[in-house]
Amino acid sequence: MLNYLKIHRKIRQALALTALVLMPNLAAFGQQPAASISVVDGTMIWDSGSEQGQPVALFGVNYAVPFAYSYRALQKRGIDHKAAIDMDVAHMARLGLDAYRVHVWDRQISDQHGNLLTNEHLELFDYLLLKLAEHKIRVIITPIAWWGSGYPEPDPDEPGFSSFYSKAQMNQDAKAIKAQHNYLKQFFSHINPYTKLSYGQDPNIVAIELFNEPRHEDSLKNNESYIEGLVKSVRELGNNKPLFYNISEQGNNVDFARRLCSTSIDGVAYQWYPAGLVKNSELASNLLGSVAHYHDPFADIAGCKTKAKMVYEFDAADTAKSTMYPAMARSFKEAGFQWATQFAYDPAAIADTNSDYNTHYLNLLYTPSKAISFMIAAQVFRQIPLGQKQDDFPQSNHFTTAQGKIELDYAQDTSVLLSPTQFLYSNATEQQPASQTQLSQIAGVGSSPLVNYQGSGAYFLDKVSEGNWRLEVYPDVLTLQDPYQSSSLKREVGRLYSKPQNISILLKELGKNFMVSGLNEANKLTVKAKDGAFTVLPGVYLLSEKPVQSAELTKLDRHYFVPPMKSPALTVIHQVQRELSLADNLIFSVQVGSAQTPDKVELAIKYRGHRDFTIFAMQAGQANTYQVSLPKNDPEWLVAGQLEYGFVLTLNGQKTTFPGAVSGSPRDWDFVATQPFWHSELRPIGAPLTLFDALADRATTIYPNGAKSTWKYVSGEQGQGLALQLSSSELDDKAGAQNSLIRLTLASNNQMSSRNLHDYNTVAIKVRAVQQNETLQFSLLDANGLAHGIDLDVGLGWQYLLVPLSALQTVDTILPQSYPMFMPPVISATQQSVAQQNGAEPWYNNLQQLQGMQFAFSTKKGDKIHLKARHAVEIAEVKLIQR
Repeated sequence: MLNYLKIHRKIRQALALTALVLMPNLAAFGQQPAASISVVDGTMIWDSGSEQGQPVALFGVNYAVPFAYSYRALQKRGIDHKAAIDMDVAHMARLGLDAYRVHVWDRQISDQHGNLLTNEHLELFDYLLLKLAEHKIRVIITPIAWWGSGYPEPDPDEPGFSSFYSKAQMNQDAKAIKAQHNYLKQFFSHINPYTKLSYGQDPNIVAIELFNEPRHEDSLKNNESYIEGLVKSVRELGNNKPLFYNISEQGNNVDFARRLCSTSIDGVAYQWYPAGLVKNSELASNLLGSVAHYHDPFADIAGCKTKAKMVYEFDAADTAKSTMYPAMARSFKEAGFQWATQFAYDPAAIADTNSDYNTHYLNLLYTPSKAISFMIAAQVFRQIPLGQKQDDFPQSNHFTTAQGKIELDYAQDTSVLLSPTQFLYSNATEQQPASQTQLSQIAGVGSSPLVNYQGSGAYFLDKVSEGNWRLEVYPDVLTLQDPYQSSSLKREVGRLYSKPQNISILLKELGKNFMVSGLNEANKLTVKAKDGAFTVLPGVYLLSEKPVQSAELTKLDRHYFVPPMKSPALTVIHQVQRELSLADNLIFSVQVGSAQTPDKVELAIKYRGHRDFTIFAMQAGQANTYQVSLPKNDPEWLVAGQLEYGFVLTLNGQKTTFPGAVSGSPRDWDFVATQPFWHSELRPIGAPLTLFDALADRATTIYPNGAKSTWKYVSGEQGQGLALQLSSSELDDKAGAQNSLIRLTLASNNQMSSRNLHDYNTVAIKVRAVQQNETLQFSLLDANGLAHGIDLDVGLGWQYLLVPLSALQTVDTILPQSYPMFMPPVISATQQSVAQQNGAEPWYNNLQQLQGMQFAFSTKKGDKIHLKARHAVEIAEVKLIQR
């Protein structure tokens, strides 16, 4: 397979110098000039090309290899930047993306006066623009980032003009403004040596966003003149591309929005981070309700109705699930957006660390399910008509496009696109394709009715011609730890494995015994499928109903990009559960990372205090996962206590035990454990079941949108354990006011999905008020992440408050702190009640899918005595019990 990252840097530099002399313009090497765009009555329209007269709909990513941390991290690893760009842009195109945006780090390519510096950053950016054009990915450039290039490291000293001014001074200080005008003129006049075109001339650069996230102060009235000055600097160059300016960074500032929309800009730019940013841990909760609609407070301003709308950055930050992107794409189109670019796509060469922007994680190789979900989102964005009204949540999880339908399932972690020509799925699905006769593309992770595949990487099947399909298979990936922790190039969070995997493809036009021919470099496989099944390594293959001549094979796309893979150390990933019950199905699972399939995987388990381990054979499942259940009626496993266990992998006849990767088996007389075994508490049937424990739970907090609360951990009752103290400096009793305190998810080692919760009907909260009696609203979050709560009177002493689940009623659902700040802080109880009117089954019949809990202070109408005082409560634990 091609390994572009091993190309020697000096060779690349020599090629780059040659390219400067020899590279023709786009038309000379077969590229069709990109169509230009006009803005007509607030809508971007294609001026030419096959889509002439049609509304624009472009969807893609931000990506920063030429600049900032990405550049430095690749340099530290000795990786060729252009090779990294080749790989990443090819993967973007593989996902069907057609939009790219970046805020250029002006501090790296300018001096104090705004003069453009020709350096390695600008040259790499030029190369990136060439590669994007080759793959027909259109570009919007934001030439002024203002930010220093350090994050997540400290900012270095940099020569650029914006280093000398605060963000607010950028639109106030005369010298800063002069430098920006100078910089914009030089930047858009710069000739890209690869395309022989200036940025202003390049038809693949379809629009410009003038400044990334500006900060304007309302006390100053020069906002319009500053913006018009930027517009003039660009227009004087003869540049007629649509010009955008940020409208959402100022928050819910209608006056600023009105003044902005009175200027001569062509469009306004928004962002969306509905899950907040930089939690430093995975956010494991169903947040689909937070993206059912995009709330635009400026939509009814007359001047803004004539401006086109773009989303310059968005992401479901800190979330590993694969359902959010299609929902966000749907809501963007409903709100009138025609451009949306996620922030930010991870370079594959450093995606094993997710150290670029640790709160974001999107890469075809390392997050294949999210990547396929993003591919589906791109189709949604193209296929939903602009401004089409969409359903409220949770009905919005199932919606149609112009060409098919979309199914989102948080519990199964699946996004599925079903159309006559496409069948796309982010994880294993039982959904049937819409049609086989018209089908031309399949892409997915896991198995489906048409593809049985046990690997964990993504694969793509594209119809080349009648009876011929191109198969592209990417490596297995194993997530080693929470990828959303603080950034470090030293922390490996994901690992790729080039492992033989069985695959079975059931396409009627191929039949059961089709030919399989390797296409990518060094892939010499030639084999005949048996009943549609064969074995593959990562690579590219032609599947053909009839034998194909070698001359025909050479005409097919043989490109295949993967980074070098580390020595494939045998590894397992297991999520221990701290509590189990004798009423549960005692299921143990482990995901294995290896370069070849183990001979066998076994569970070694015993009660604490017992000497001998019992061995159970485990069965292989999806994504290199092995599973076994303890025998339900065996009296040996019907006793409460503490279970200790590990996993024994046999590979080429050699046994290795985890945790610790210790040679041998715990059953060996001379086995020496190097670290403690995993353990779970096995509780009696009907024992209280913990939902939250302040001492044990970490990384479960979600800060509410618009909240004025604080929290900290304090000593528990009589100095035992811990309590979570929630406080607010003042309360608001106005109608519709929110006094949100916190939202809590369930800990990763305390999930309910495999628990038997049938007879649990009451919740017990150990709580106390700190300074005066309080009225606390407590809520549980159902499978959809929607709240059902009750107001509780909390006294000063520690107490258990018992609440029947049937007493919990629909209340406002607290949403995470989101950006922009004008997003709604809650899903209203009224909206939820309307959405759930047709639901026949009570929400608490599905406790296995509980998403956590939330707390808020409740105020009684007219009681203003303590509104301005500090209010605080402490929660030690929340349990489910049987009564």
